[in-house]
Order: sequence, then structure tokens, then C-alpha cells
Amino acid sequence: MRMLCLLGWVVAIASPIAHAVEFEDYDFSRFSQEVTECDRLASHGRDPGHVAPAVSSSGMDKPAAIAACQQAVAADPDNPRLNYQLGRAYGYSGRGEEAMPYRLKALEADYPQSLFVIGYLYSIGRTIEPDICKTYELWQQAARYRRLAALVALPRHSLRGDFEGCGPAIPPEDLRAYLSEAKAQSSDYYVGMLVDDLLAEVNERYPTSGGVTDG
Repeated sequence: MRMLCLLGWVVAIASPIAHAVEFEDYDFSRFSQEVTECDRLASHGRDPGHVAPAVSSSGMDKPAAIAACQQAVAADPDNPRLNYQLGRAYGYSGRGEEAMPYRLKALEADYPQSLFVIGYLYSIGRTIEPDICKTYELWQQAARYRRLAALVALPRHSLRGDFEGCGPAIPPEDLRAYLSEAKAQSSDYYVGMLVDDLLAEVNERYPTSGGVTDG
């Protein structure tokens, strides 16, 4: 009986760290994955839902991308990928106000890329009223979907105190979970350096018992 109690105590302590964040797999199959001309002209390489090779902002034929994505959205109006890409084409054309309805349409579907982008726009107040607490909310959801930018940005801004007053602070074990997932996901050398620095800061600020960390 004593051994069972001891094991239960160990599990109770270990579980919050082992299961700090319940990551989710976004179901991209809920909408069409057929490659359209909109995808060919406006795909973002870091969008986890993209289905065509990446197109940079400088390499995008913006008028053609807008026309193609307007047509694609008209044919499939609830597809968040196509709405996001139309918003992207408008945004890169300096037409941010026209971009927002499509970015927000993608947001309605919890589209991971849109969760991060709209959160970023809230943080800087571009084409939307600044609201850092909305950033906090949207980036947490994007991070749960393993969106790399959110996995890194959320801990960084949290450590800077940018989300003070936005509700409960992110627990240290969640910060470690986000950063560990980012490290496992990215092969980029510079992203890796940033993640290592942030993990070191988390471990210095919030040391674990016995000096052992899961980062």
C-alpha cells in the first residue's frame, strides 16, 4: 500500500510536466486540398496547410494572385487556406483593409496560419485595433496546433512580460513544452539558437527541483 501511494505521488508530480500542453493536430482534410491557381501564386512556405510550393512576397505576381484567389474563394468560400491566401495577396499589395475579411474568415475556422498572423496584427495594431491580450489568446491556440512561429513567439513575449494583465501567466512547464516542440520541429540554425536561448532563460528563471529540466 505504501509503495502504491508513493507511485501515485510520483505520477501526480510528473504528469503536469509530461503533459504540460495538449497539442492538437489540425484537420486540414476538412476542406479541399486540391491545388488551385491561387495556391500556385500565393502559398506561404511556413503555412502548415499550404499545398503548393512557397511564393515569397517579392516573387509574388500580386495582381494575378488576387485575381486567382478571388476566383478560388468564390468557388470554395469556406476554405480557410484560400481565404488566408487571398488576404495574403491583398496584404502584400498594400491593401490591408481589403485583406482583413478574408484573414478573419480563415480565423473563424481556427486556421493555424491565420491564428498566428491575426495575433501578430493585434500586437502591432496594423489594420486592426491593437490588443495584446487578443494576441495572447490567438497565439496560445496557434501554439497548440504546433504553429512554429507561435511556439517561439509566445514564450518570448511571455518572458518579456508583454502579456501581463491578460489572465493567468503561462506555467514554466508549458513554456518548456512549447519550446521543446519548436526545437523538435525546426531544422533552421537560427531558430534553433533562439529556442536554446529561450529555454535557457526559462530554466534560469524557473529552475526545476534537482536542477533537472525537460528542455
